Amino acid sequence: MRRGALALTALLALAGCSPRETLPRAPVPARYLYVWSGTGHGTGGSNFIAVLDVRPESPTYGQIVGASPAVEGGMMPHHTEFILPASGTYFANDFMAGKNFLVDASSPESPRVTPAPNVASGFRGPHSFKRLDASRVLMTLQFGDSARAGNPGGLALVDSAGNVLRASSSFDSAFPKAAIRTYAIEALPGIDRALTTSSPMDSEHTADVVQVWRLSDLTLLKTIPMPGLAGDSVERYPFEVRAMEDGKTLLLNSYYCGFYRIAGLDSAEPTVELVLSMREPRRIGCSVPLVLGKFWIMPIAYAHTIVTLDISDPAHPVEVAAFPTDTTFFPHWVAADPGSDRLVLTEQGDGPPRVLMVRLDRATGRLSWDERFRDADSTARGVSFSRARWPNGVTGHAMPHGALFVP
Repeated sequence: MRRGALALTALLALAGCSPRETLPRAPVPARYLYVWSGTGHGTGGSNFIAVLDVRPESPTYGQIVGASPAVEGGMMPHHTEFILPASGTYFANDFMAGKNFLVDASSPESPRVTPAPNVASGFRGPHSFKRLDASRVLMTLQFGDSARAGNPGGLALVDSAGNVLRASSSFDSAFPKAAIRTYAIEALPGIDRALTTSSPMDSEHTADVVQVWRLSDLTLLKTIPMPGLAGDSVERYPFEVRAMEDGKTLLLNSYYCGFYRIAGLDSAEPTVELVLSMREPRRIGCSVPLVLGKFWIMPIAYAHTIVTLDISDPAHPVEVAAFPTDTTFFPHWVAADPGSDRLVLTEQGDGPPRVLMVRLDRATGRLSWDERFRDADSTARGVSFSRARWPNGVTGHAMPHGALFVP
């Protein structure tokens, strides 16, 4: 062994590393994209995972190469987790059918979808998931059992198999008739808090509030009305919420494109402060965002645009880029490939069903099209889900929604 190699080996030994563990491995791009899809469109149909090839060097890049066996009776495949857990199994739901499912990606080319246990007793309408660790996942539920005026939803903690460990109602006696439609969830384990939003899945007029919970036992601590802005509707439909780097502060977007900083969650009087307004009707439909470093990537459905905000200072978000799609695509869901600069986009159901791929410049926040991601022999960007037949034998066009990358 040469002197340099001996020196390196000695240095690694002092650091507690072997020569085979010299440096962190470079990120590896995902090989597949899973898209939770269905043909039900509000009536009985089939749900399945569409498998797309996203291996960078593959000759079938951007093509649908498989699909899980069909789940019959599907009505509206909706949210999934955003990132594949280490176990390789993640949650998905069918909102209108009121069912949860487990997606097993251990054989990446051939995913399996199995029913999870029923949602918590006394609730219906599973919506969003927040994984706490390998064995626990929070789940929001839009509705109760209609026993109370307003029929508020709730929050449940389930194990990795979907069994309910604990559930609590969103009912608050200080808002006795409020139609609280528990929608999105974010957890702050460092201060034993969670926060949920309230937003409907239809045109129902619901309570524009957020709710603070004690994470350890799902006790509802406080319901806070969203502050508005004269001459605007930015407080309407508090939608998604994400934790900031300090583990104590949250940033929330409403569907009407107001952005709110939420702080003091471990105190008796948390604050909800409007920090940015993208006034309607120019921008409406701020949907499911993604936070990557200092950037907040915001799909805005009815503006047909994805906006990038610099949130280095969450009290003063700054728009740094706006990336238009075409007017037939209503961007709603965005998720990132942990091993590359790729982001997947699905739309909310107003246009022809498609899945698009963009690339993020992590230095500037600007997006660009992944021009290779398209149907074979097509001049149009993206992959169409308007298909006569799927690899699993399902027929008819399918609506894509929750999507994530699989290594």
